[in-house]
Amino acid sequence: FKQYLKIIIQFCNAYIAFDINHRLTIIGCSNTETCFLYPDLTNESLIIPTVTKTNLFEQLFVIDRVVENNLKEFIENFSPSHTLSGSMITMALTQALCYINRLLRDTLPGEKNSFRILIIQTTTDTSKQYMNFMNAVF
Repeated sequence: FKQYLKIIIQFCNAYIAFDINHRLTIIGCSNTETCFLYPDLTNESLIIPTVTKTNLFEQLFVIDRVVENNLKEFIENFSPSHTLSGSMITMALTQALCYINRLLRDTLPGEKNSFRILIIQTTTDTSKQYMNFMNAVF
């Protein structure tokens, strides 16, 4: 687990360090729920709204700490019951798309935006999710 967590955090840090205009949001998804792992919407003081060259390392440190703490809490609250039901990947994708839409609403005219969604799934797929997933994508 720690090896995968380290790789995910390194990927997130590289994404932020590549361009200071990049923003990062991580949504955790289990078989019963989804939640924002980063930014920590319950603790606004940890969110650095604008990354600059001077506070880049502070932002990377905050990402490391918040993602690790929230992911550990998310896993501790994970309920192993209903493991055959698959994941809530469609709900996580829909949350990500709604969050992107909210960010687009708050941008200034002419401001360049580029969004990407990365999904890391640890549960099995089920055919029951197919229609919901297609509805979310299209």
